[in-house]
Amino acid sequence: MKQKLLFFIVFLFPFFVYAQQPAEVKGNVISSVTGKPVAGVIVTLRGQDRQTRTDSKGLFSFQKVAVGKDTLSLNAASIRPQEIPVDILAGMPTVLNDVQVVDLNAVEDMSLVGVIDEVLTDDDAESSSQEISSTVILSNDVYLNRAAYQLSPARFRVRGYDSYYEQKYINGVSFNDQLRGVFNYAAIGALNDMTRNGDVTNYNRPSAFTFGSIGGAENINMRAGNNASGTKVTLSYTNRNYYLRGMATYSTGLTDKGWAFTVSVGGRYSDRGNIEGTYYRNFSYALSVEKQWKEGRHSLSLTTFGSPVERGQQGASYQEVYDLTGNNLYNPNWGYQNGKRRNAKVVKAFDPTVILSHVWKINENTSLTSGIAFHYGRYGNTALNWYNGPDPRPDYYRYLPSYFEDTVIQEQYAALWRSKNRTFTQINWDKLYRANELNITQGNGSAIYMVEERRSDLYETSFNSTLNAVMKGNMKLFAGIGLRATTSRQFKTVDDLLGAHYVLDIDKFAEQDFSGDPEKLQNNLNHPDRKALKGDKFGYNFDLNIYSANAWVLNQYSTRKLDYYYGFKLTYTYFQRDGKMRNGRYPTTSYGKGASHSFTDIALKGGLTYKINGRHFITGNISYATEAPLPNNSYVSPRITDKTVKNLKSGSYFSADLNYVFSLPSLNGRVGVFQTNFYDQMDRISYYDGISGTFINHVVTGINRIHRGMEVGLTYKLNNHWSFDLAGTLSEYYYNNNPMGTINSENGKIDNREEKVYLRNFYVGGTPQFAGTFGLRYFIKYWFLGANINGFARNYIEVAPLRRLASNYDNVDPTVPETMEAYRSLVDQERFDDSYTIDLSIGKIFYLPGRSSINFNLSVNNLLNKENIRTGGYEQGRMDITYPNRFGSKYYYMQGINCFLNVSYKF
Repeated sequence: MKQKLLFFIVFLFPFFVYAQQPAEVKGNVISSVTGKPVAGVIVTLRGQDRQTRTDSKGLFSFQKVAVGKDTLSLNAASIRPQEIPVDILAGMPTVLNDVQVVDLNAVEDMSLVGVIDEVLTDDDAESSSQEISSTVILSNDVYLNRAAYQLSPARFRVRGYDSYYEQKYINGVSFNDQLRGVFNYAAIGALNDMTRNGDVTNYNRPSAFTFGSIGGAENINMRAGNNASGTKVTLSYTNRNYYLRGMATYSTGLTDKGWAFTVSVGGRYSDRGNIEGTYYRNFSYALSVEKQWKEGRHSLSLTTFGSPVERGQQGASYQEVYDLTGNNLYNPNWGYQNGKRRNAKVVKAFDPTVILSHVWKINENTSLTSGIAFHYGRYGNTALNWYNGPDPRPDYYRYLPSYFEDTVIQEQYAALWRSKNRTFTQINWDKLYRANELNITQGNGSAIYMVEERRSDLYETSFNSTLNAVMKGNMKLFAGIGLRATTSRQFKTVDDLLGAHYVLDIDKFAEQDFSGDPEKLQNNLNHPDRKALKGDKFGYNFDLNIYSANAWVLNQYSTRKLDYYYGFKLTYTYFQRDGKMRNGRYPTTSYGKGASHSFTDIALKGGLTYKINGRHFITGNISYATEAPLPNNSYVSPRITDKTVKNLKSGSYFSADLNYVFSLPSLNGRVGVFQTNFYDQMDRISYYDGISGTFINHVVTGINRIHRGMEVGLTYKLNNHWSFDLAGTLSEYYYNNNPMGTINSENGKIDNREEKVYLRNFYVGGTPQFAGTFGLRYFIKYWFLGANINGFARNYIEVAPLRRLASNYDNVDPTVPETMEAYRSLVDQERFDDSYTIDLSIGKIFYLPGRSSINFNLSVNNLLNKENIRTGGYEQGRMDITYPNRFGSKYYYMQGINCFLNVSYKF
C-alpha cells in the first residue's frame, strides 16, 4: 500500500497542480525577406520555462503568465535562432507584431543536399534573464548536425548503434515496425516538403512525445496546419540510384474558418542507375486535412500518404571479381535477356498509411495529443531459384579462377572475366530459358530455373496518447501510453517461371538427407507434390502476430543553476507464430498456432544539466532498459518451424554520457564522452553451406557489446560571412564475451547444435569507429558556398560466427605452418583501409516580386573520384580450412564522384 501511495505522490500528483498567472503574451513570426508567416517556430518564454509553437499563420500565444521582464527565445531548424526582451504588463496583453526571423526554409531541405547550413547565420544573443534556459542551445547539437550528413556515404552510425535504436514518430504515432524494430524511410520517399517539420530528441534526453531511446527520437509533423500557405515545385538531378526527382506541394495554410489542406506529390526515376543493372521507379503522394476550432482548444487532423517503389538492387561481390573486371561497383544481380537488361533482385514496396490525430489543449499549461494509425506494408524482394541445375549466379565461387588448382584453367577463367563478355560475367537469362525449354521437351516441364518473390508484408494498427503539463515550481510532466497490433505475413510466391510449366513445391536441400522418407521433401504435407504456378504461394507461409503496450512518465525540473529529469517506462510484448504450411522436416511444429511468448520490460533514465552561466553547461545522462527480443530473430528457422532458441529472454543495456556544451559569440559546440554496455543481445545469421549442402540458420544468444568513445562538435563564426565547423568521434565498439550459438539447417540435417562462439575482443563491423569532418562555409547576399574534408578510419568487416567455432579447427596442427596460416586467415578480422573524401557545394536564393523565390543548390561529393573506399562488407558463413581463400569476404565500395542538383520555385 505504501508503494502505491508513493507512486501516486511522485508521478500522478503533478497532473492536478497548475500555476495561475494573470497576464498574456502573443505575437506573430514572419520571414525577414519574404514577409510570409513562418510556421513551426519554437517560442520559449525563458524566465518561466514556458514553450509553444507558431501555427501556419505564424501566430503564438502564452496565457496566464507572470508579469515583469522576461526573454522570448525563437528557434527552429529552419531559422536563425534569436532572443527578444519583453516587458509583460498586468491587466493587458503584451502583443509582439511581425517578429522577423531569417527563414532558411526558403532554402532547400538540409537533409537532402547538405548545402545550406542554418548554423551559418546563428546569432548568439546575450541572456537578459537571470533564469538560464538550456533548451535552445542543447537542441542544436553541432556534432549530430554535421556527422549525420557528411559521414553518411561511409555508412557511419552514430555511436555505432543499430537503426532500431532510432525511434520515428509521425504526428505523434510510433512507426518503427514491431518485426525488425526499424523505420522504413521508403514509405515517405519524395515527400520531403511534407516531412521537413518536426521535433528531434538527441540520444536519450527528455522528450515531449516519447520516452525515447539511446539512438534518439524524431516526431515528423505532417499536419496541414503546420504548413504556411503557398506552392512549391522542385526538380532535382543526380547520378545515384535514381537520376531524376520531382516534387510539388500546395498548402492553403490555416483559413479563417480553421481549416487547412496540404497535398503533395513526388517521384524518383531512373531506367539505369549509376550502378549497372539498377533502376528506380517511384511515385509518392500525401494528403493532410486539419480542422482547428476557435480558441485553439481542439485540433483534428487526417493524414494519408504512400510511396510505391520498384527498384533493381546492387549486390556485394568478391575482391577477386572487382579486380578481374576492373570495377569496384560491379553488380552480379543482372544480365541480358533478349538484348535487354534484367535484374534478378528487384524490390517492390508500398506502404499506404492513414493517421488520425487529435490535439486537445486542456488549458494553457496542459495538452493531450492522441493519434491512431493504420498501416499496410507490402514488401517483396525477388531472387533466382533453381533445382537440378548449375548455380546461375555469375560470381559463384566455382566460376572464379581461384577455385581451380590448374594454372592453365585459372588463366582461362581469368581471361573470360577480363573479356567483359556479359554472357559470362553477368546472369545469362537466355541460357536459363533454354534449360527450362529443354526440360519441357525432354523432362517433366518443371522449372529448373525460376524467379521467386519473398514477401514480408505488415498490417499494423498503432495508438499513442501523450500528456504534456507545465506545473507549479518550474516542473514539467510528460506521460504517455502506446498500443500496437501487428501481423507480419511471411511467404514467397512464384514471380516468373522463365518459360517452364510449373515449379514443384519441395525442398531441394532436403534431398541431401531425407533418409529414404519422401515426406521430408515436402514443403507442405497438406498439399504434397504440389505444382505451383505463377502467383502461387510455395516454399513457406506463416504469420507472426505481435502485440505490445507501454506506459511511461517523465518529470523535468528547472532551477536557475540546475535542470534535472527522471523517467520510467513499462512495456509488455507478446508474439506468436501461426504456420500456414505443414513442413515435412518439422510436421508437428510448423503448422497452426505455435507457442506464445510474452515479456515485461522496464526502462529508467535520468539526467541533469549544471548551468555554469548562460553560455557554459555541464550535462550528464544515464539510462537502463530491458528489451524484448525482436520476433524476427527469435526463431531458429522461422520459415519451417515454431522452434525458438532455448531460454528466450529480454536483452538489456546501460548507457551514460557526460558533456560540456558552450555557446560563445563566435564559437559554440559540444565535447562529450559516452559508454553503452549491451547485455544478452541476440542475432540470427543465415547462409547456404555448399559443403554440407544445406541452408543454415545460426542463432547467437547472450551477446555482450561495449560501445564507448568521445564526440566533438565545434562551429567557429569568423564574421557574418565565414564560418568553420568540426565534428568527429574517436570510439570503439567491440564484443566483450563469448556467447552461445545454435545451428539448425532447414533440411533437418542439423538440429539444435550448440557451441560457444569466440567473439570476445572482436570489433563490431559495418561502420567507421574513427570519423570526422572539417568544413568551411561562406555566405553573402544569399549565396551559400561550402567545402568539407571527411575522414574515416577503424572500419572493420562484419564477422561470421561460424568462423569462430573451435570445432572447425580440431584438425589444425600448430606445428604445420601452412595450416596455422590458414587458421589465422580465417579467424583474423579484416580492417579496411583508412580514407578521406572532399565535398563541395554551392547554392543561391533569388527573391522575386510577389514574395516568390527560386532556389538552386549543387553539391558534389567525393570530388576526387575515389572509387577504392570500402564502406562495408561481411565474411561468408561457410568456410573450408583446406582452401581458406575459397569462400572470400564480400564487399561494398563507395561510389566515385557524384552530384545532386536541386532547383525549386516557391510562390
